[in-house]
Amino acid sequence: MRTCKVVESIEIDAPRAEVFEIITHRVRRFQLSPLWGVSHIIYIDPDWPQVGACYEVELKDSASTKYDTVVAAFVPDQKFAYDLTAERQTRVTWTVQDVLRGEQAATRLIYEEEFLAEDAESDELTQSVRKIVKQWLTNIKVYAGLRGNWGRRVLRRFADWYLKLRPDQRRVVGMLVGMQAITLITFILAALGIGLMRLLFG
Repeated sequence: MRTCKVVESIEIDAPRAEVFEIITHRVRRFQLSPLWGVSHIIYIDPDWPQVGACYEVELKDSASTKYDTVVAAFVPDQKFAYDLTAERQTRVTWTVQDVLRGEQAATRLIYEEEFLAEDAESDELTQSVRKIVKQWLTNIKVYAGLRGNWGRRVLRRFADWYLKLRPDQRRVVGMLVGMQAITLITFILAALGIGLMRLLFG
């Protein structure tokens, strides 16, 4: 066994306190993960996210594997870390830092994960974790960016509703939205075609 480490970061156009609230939310961070649906939360301690609090997670695999996530560090608006009581003895640390961009508030979100892996699978597993983490950070950035004007606030409310859905429900919503988009595009193209025909032959 060897210790593997993945460190990734992203800059987000939102205040540090708002970003920290997302990553320490009882379920929001989990819902924004690409692994949402592969695993789900069974139980959350009432005093989450204080140090020592935990939530129990079940993986949807053949063995229905369960593990606890136990908070190891909680420094408001700075650092949040937890341990996974899984086979790979994983420690995850989230850090938020201010980014200087003139008057606009921005935050650097840093994700660090250390876990054990067999020597033969360590490189492949590390790359797989890194890919998931990058998508996770991107999801958090998009969600955190839904702030400011009324249009973005409306989208944020829709996102809050959408994130509560199970993966199969999300697929149905995505399919319906896609069908509506295709219908709208078809209507616009037809209208443009009719207008062009009138210009050419009218």
